Amino acid sequence: MKAAVFYGKSNIRIEEVPVPKISDDEVLVKNLRIGICPTDLRYYLGLRGESTYDNPRFTIGEDTYGLSGHEIVGEIVEIGRKVDSFEKGDLVTHETFTYCGECRYCRKGLINLCEKKLDIARGYAEYIRVPQKFVHKFKKGTDVKLAVFAEPLSVVIHAIKKIPLEDIAIVGAGPMGLLMAMYSDYKGKNVLLLETREDRRKFAERIGIQKVMDPINEPGRINSEVSSGIFGVVSTVGGKNAIDYALSLSASSAPVVIFGGTYPPEVLTYDPNNIHYTEKVITGATDHTTSDMDESIILIEERKLPLHNIITGEYYLSQLKQAFDNIISGREMKVQIKFE
Repeated sequence: MKAAVFYGKSNIRIEEVPVPKISDDEVLVKNLRIGICPTDLRYYLGLRGESTYDNPRFTIGEDTYGLSGHEIVGEIVEIGRKVDSFEKGDLVTHETFTYCGECRYCRKGLINLCEKKLDIARGYAEYIRVPQKFVHKFKKGTDVKLAVFAEPLSVVIHAIKKIPLEDIAIVGAGPMGLLMAMYSDYKGKNVLLLETREDRRKFAERIGIQKVMDPINEPGRINSEVSSGIFGVVSTVGGKNAIDYALSLSASSAPVVIFGGTYPPEVLTYDPNNIHYTEKVITGATDHTTSDMDESIILIEERKLPLHNIITGEYYLSQLKQAFDNIISGREMKVQIKFE
């Protein structure tokens, strides 16, 4: 099968590798489409490594086939003899990680914090093997283009649940920020989307986001909006500057959710009195729970969100490097990879 293989920073190649062999409790999925995630870009740029349940160390060469790809949708083409929940032909996605189901976090439903958690990546390949425990099925007739959003939307749902308020400010209008704005609007929240890049602000406005403002040139307008309600804040952008800005925006007693990863890591400094005297809540959001994924799939099956508006480009697997480079350069927003 064809798969992307990592050979170092910005150096990936599409090569022939063996089709993975499944065990008794696994399914073999023929990938149909995959979305490019910011995590994948960090992998491509050498800013972070990924390991999977069958490749526990970050390496280069054939061991890395499929890279960190995880926003997949595909069709089951083979099932292990102990698989009883799926059939050949099912349209599916899967969890991005394994979880044990037994540790203190799993017992509380917090599978995203599992003590034995390992990534299931390898999506930039024609086939992927997945334990049936981590597979999710779509209804027949689900639009494949929309099904690709199951994982990123589930992560968005997990983050937005941490802000049980009517007012929300979202820092960053990249693909995840736009998904957050869409989902928050669907949930009836008053959404304020903040972005320094003009092209991204215009894109957000074109797809129907009502309040999009520039933190650099419109601080007065933003402060007026924020002071009119009790705003919780999500920073979809990593890095000290973005997170400091998010912390400055939140109202007393309102959560600040740090959603974007910071690579390379940076150290934040923050006056604890600003937490003590305002009851500010600072938290993080990573991955998703099973209930988040269940909600995501239902929203996709029922076409509740205009997810197709975010897609700006479609490429074949053979064009993966071009797709990565075009996103990094700002020529694309949300890209999907098709399999030939």
